[in-house]
Amino acid sequence: MAALTVALVATFAPGSVRMTAARPGVRPTPGTPTPATRTEAGSGQGSGPSGDPAANIAPSPNFLTSCSGNSYDDSSPCLSAVLGAIANARNQEGLPGMVLPSDWAQLSPQQQLFVATNLERTARGLPALSGMATALDQSSASAAAVNADPSPPAGFPWTSWGGNWAGAVGNPLEAIYFWMYDDGPGSYNIDCPSAGSAGCWGHRNNILLTLRCQPCLMGVGLNGSAYQGNPSWTELLVDTSGSQALDFTWSQVLPDLPGSAGVAPLEAPAVGLASTPDGQGYWLVASDGGVFAFGNASFYGSMGGKHLTRPVVGIASTPDGHGYWLVASDGGLFAFGDAAFFGSMGGRPLTRPVVGMASTPDGHGYWEVASDGGLFAFGDAAFHGSMGGRPLTRPVVGMAPTHDGGGYWEVASDGGIFAFGDAPYLGSMGGTALVRPVVGMASTPDGRGYWLAASDGGLFAFGDAPFRGSTGGRALDAPIVSMTPSTNAGYWLAASDGGIFSFGVPFHGSMG
Repeated sequence: MAALTVALVATFAPGSVRMTAARPGVRPTPGTPTPATRTEAGSGQGSGPSGDPAANIAPSPNFLTSCSGNSYDDSSPCLSAVLGAIANARNQEGLPGMVLPSDWAQLSPQQQLFVATNLERTARGLPALSGMATALDQSSASAAAVNADPSPPAGFPWTSWGGNWAGAVGNPLEAIYFWMYDDGPGSYNIDCPSAGSAGCWGHRNNILLTLRCQPCLMGVGLNGSAYQGNPSWTELLVDTSGSQALDFTWSQVLPDLPGSAGVAPLEAPAVGLASTPDGQGYWLVASDGGVFAFGNASFYGSMGGKHLTRPVVGIASTPDGHGYWLVASDGGLFAFGDAAFFGSMGGRPLTRPVVGMASTPDGHGYWEVASDGGLFAFGDAAFHGSMGGRPLTRPVVGMAPTHDGGGYWEVASDGGIFAFGDAPYLGSMGGTALVRPVVGMASTPDGRGYWLAASDGGLFAFGDAPFRGSTGGRALDAPIVSMTPSTNAGYWLAASDGGIFSFGVPFHGSMG
């Protein structure tokens, strides 16, 4: 067989011009094929939080000497070489190498591409696509059979999507490498003839799409000989709606992911947790302001890597889930996404440090609470009273608002509850011997109940708050530091090492 030339085509919107071009092949063995790739995207294409790389990164080691381009190749030499190249490329972004699930060899090639794509997203704090949709898999397979750009099938609901194609690569990790790390000016991406061209890093931007996830789903296709007798791969990332039929899910992968499930270990302890409005995702925040998104929670930015005067101590999400606030112990407030800044205690004198915050039901205001029970209201958040200036047996560690914002509760580390405004007092652990101190609380959606969480994961329910289980009495690698409820009356607990424990609600991943 004569050596193939390399061609990449990018199609981004109806009416765009499709181009083809050739570039010298990179496979060293005469007669073996060289890779080819192209992209397509629907509305809403965008890049993830890491942005585009400054330049292409040539594979090191050069896995093209170890992997076959003629057929599917999951051999040890091929895997080792590609993972080494990915680790080298990730290291230039300050990220760890890719960690594959322990059952990788048992996964189908299509499932492997799904997993690898999600590992690139989660490594950058983006939510994983929750599953492979049957309809999207079928559409992707059809596209792979004719070396076409994949797109959602007619009638499939979507708000944004991106599709990638690759040919003459034998392993899905090879496709991931070229899509993620060798896709800019001077690469095979002919829609990127020079810096600043619209098609530069199109494959990478598709993989790192910022999606609302209602839910986020994926389709994968593989035809073993469609591209001039060589493999043809397609993947389709779609932000959809409703309940679609799935043939493989991310939750099936998580138990077999060792260590940190492909994401970087925490550089600072986790301190807070907030859930999306529908309970299909959550954000975890660390004391250095780093934010990690799981499920359908989108990443909107963080304070990670930026200078902070004081550590971050909490997080609260906006009502629509399209943004969040971080609060620091000096009362400094940092807003991301559609979260608006209404003021803060940052730079003002405080008697005691701020320990948490909560937002109003409409998201047009928020409260900050200090360890002495002092309460500070901003935006349309009303002040209904506080424990500030009053004697406390133990420090206040958190707060929760009522469903209408007409009141709130403060909770102390001994489990004492203090109710203000229309917040009813429904009981507390105050005066009761506790194995470990209370570290936070959350209210039920109707505001007629609340939970208290202790550092050992002990959970105490009051009012109409149901008890769904806890980690109390179980050995933990790190203490519980926060909790957040779901709309269906379940809840999650977060540990300082980033571990997440779900009770009555789905598990979407963790940093633990």
